[in-house]
Amino acid sequence: MMIEMPLAKADARLEATDARAVVLRLGPHTVTADHPDHGPGRGPTPLELLTASLAACSAMTTRTHLERDGDPGDIEVVVTLDAGPPTLFYRRVLLGFRLDADEAHKLADALERTEVTMMLRPAFSIRTQIEHAGEPLV
Repeated sequence: MMIEMPLAKADARLEATDARAVVLRLGPHTVTADHPDHGPGRGPTPLELLTASLAACSAMTTRTHLERDGDPGDIEVVVTLDAGPPTLFYRRVLLGFRLDADEAHKLADALERTEVTMMLRPAFSIRTQIEHAGEPLV
């Protein structure tokens, strides 16, 4: 059996208190995740971190895909997680410029193959909407 290199690693530390704030170490970065009982927490919830992972991966993939034709400008990705049933990630990719239909469909195909999308897909439904120049892709 061959041991593979991990794709990612995170360490979580929860201090011996009544709080739920977890200090996460992600490589050289530190993030606090929390699950607040009353009022705002000290960091994002685990589900917010999960949606943020899909949003970040989608934005990076969009940039990589579109920069082949020059600077694509600003890219915004909004991901929501709906409880369902079925549990659904709804991903909206917002572009300030218009894509031709062929390029928009190629981008949609690329988004279906992101690392995070492929890892989530067996357990969750993911619906993607690309909006360019204020209009949804038809």
